[in-house]
Amino acid sequence: MMKKNLRFILFMLCIPMMLASCIRPDGEGHESRKEQPTLGDAPEHYYESVEYSYQTDVNVEKLLTGLDSDYLLLANKEYVLGADHAPASVVTLTCDTYLNKEVKLESRTAEALYEMMEEMHAAGVTDISVTSGYRTYSYQQGLFNQYLKNEMATISDDARKCFSSDYLREKYTENGLTGLDYADARVVVLSYSAFPGTSEHQTGLCLDFVSSGAILTTAFENTEAFAWLKDNAHKFGFILRYPKGKEDITGYTYEPWHYRFVGREAATDIYYGNLTLEEYLGVTNE
Repeated sequence: MMKKNLRFILFMLCIPMMLASCIRPDGEGHESRKEQPTLGDAPEHYYESVEYSYQTDVNVEKLLTGLDSDYLLLANKEYVLGADHAPASVVTLTCDTYLNKEVKLESRTAEALYEMMEEMHAAGVTDISVTSGYRTYSYQQGLFNQYLKNEMATISDDARKCFSSDYLREKYTENGLTGLDYADARVVVLSYSAFPGTSEHQTGLCLDFVSSGAILTTAFENTEAFAWLKDNAHKFGFILRYPKGKEDITGYTYEPWHYRFVGREAATDIYYGNLTLEEYLGVTNE
């Protein structure tokens, strides 16, 4: 029993040191970053022949980017953003946000969002608000480290989803340990949170929507808001970033609430081509 207690004490003393070193500036496991892909030989440009219709007096100029590479920026588990990356211009949203929280976005993305929200309201879709947008590298770093700390202090439901009950019992509970070691904690956290530099929120070009009873869950796909977004978001330059059935390509699970601004031109191509941003840029994680 004394040996078990000693192991537990030593484990707890090591937590601060492990957390302090767990995040490296370029991202653990990413010694060198891949260069951003260029549009190159893109799929057919549907936007050149599509006719757009709107109910409201939409300022189309706010939706167009001219296929600017800044709005086609790729951030995923393969294409990692540096700690110093930030949008050129960030604004605080003035539209409806969940619980009236402060949410920030890249300025052109915010303008396009306002145009889209006005159109949604005109169509009778009002049960929708924004819950998250731009996150700095340091914010994501702090969030990731806090999640690590939580997983190293207890054996959570998420840990039980990642590891078998036999594994958890033999490695932890039978040895008097009530939390995961760093390696296992990291596996668990990566199942639900992006490592700093790999989060698209750092681009300032994406946002998460919520509706009543659908707060960052797949239940959002059953809402009136999702039904409208599915057919209309591209008209305002937004795409469903992590669609169902494309998980092997995006590297992330299906998120019906997560939308990304790429400009109306690229969004139209992606919508009609049934593509992901990775496919549009000619790269995949397969």
